[in-house]
Amino acid sequence: MNENMYAAITGIPAGFKAFVGAMQERLEARYPDCEVRAVQTDKNNGVRLTGIVIMQDGENVTPNIYMEDFYREYLDGRRMEDIEDDAARLYEGCRIKGGLSLPDMTDFEAVRGLICFKPVNRERNREKLKSMPHRDFLDLAIVYFVPVTIGGEKSGTITVTDHMFRLWQTDEETLYGYALENTRRLYPVILQSLEDVIRDVMGDDAPEGLFPERDGIPAVPLYVLRCNKGDMSSAAAILYGDILREFGQEHGNFYILPSSIYEVLLTPAGPGPADGRYMCGMVRAANTEQVLPDEVLSDNAYYYHADTGEIEILS
Repeated sequence: MNENMYAAITGIPAGFKAFVGAMQERLEARYPDCEVRAVQTDKNNGVRLTGIVIMQDGENVTPNIYMEDFYREYLDGRRMEDIEDDAARLYEGCRIKGGLSLPDMTDFEAVRGLICFKPVNRERNREKLKSMPHRDFLDLAIVYFVPVTIGGEKSGTITVTDHMFRLWQTDEETLYGYALENTRRLYPVILQSLEDVIRDVMGDDAPEGLFPERDGIPAVPLYVLRCNKGDMSSAAAILYGDILREFGQEHGNFYILPSSIYEVLLTPAGPGPADGRYMCGMVRAANTEQVLPDEVLSDNAYYYHADTGEIEILS
């Protein structure tokens, strides 16, 4: 018996596709005056997710309610009725009533003060990169976007595509120049020790002895380099050459560990040669065990030469 027949007889979805279809039908009944449809969205690193969107007349944007986590809850025994209620709450909580005023992406003069950049994994995004302006950087690609704000807060992005780029009649070097200036202004840098970051999060619950010390100095000093917390361009801080140069002036040569698209870690190097295998092993272990597939930045570590400002890929 195939999944569709099983679902028709029992009313219980027997697979992800059937689950999405059943949830779509429930939300259509719940919102009879809206267009409800299932969509697939290509995320970072080739990850494709399935969501349901609910669009009311007069609205030009709507939240995408991704189904993968809901389906896992369903397989764990959660009732469809409860999942439907959660999906509806998610929609109501994120819905932008009356639509959103978006910048005119066809007019370069209107958006040049907003264009930003962020690094993504070049190999994992090879197909997407075919349709957007970008530049290579180490094993990464620098791509461009325009942040969308609601009530003064950044809430989303519009990716710059080749179609937009052609309409702007400019060159990639000019685009990069504006993006560097805008990203530095809109996403200021934060550099903190990892110990301070964890204590900020855990407060008094942070355990003693979390970071062993040697002569009053952390045995493995790690620093978190990021932009505003939660911003998708946070790892763009790796492109702020003056920040890396200042860190190198204070600490000498150092490693750059791309922990995720949200941040990178910096740690001073010892006097010996760069231990690429060990550092890359740390990055890859974190990517496998702790980082979601669409949040991986790189599987490699980098080595910053303080005397020249050169960044070397370690593998």
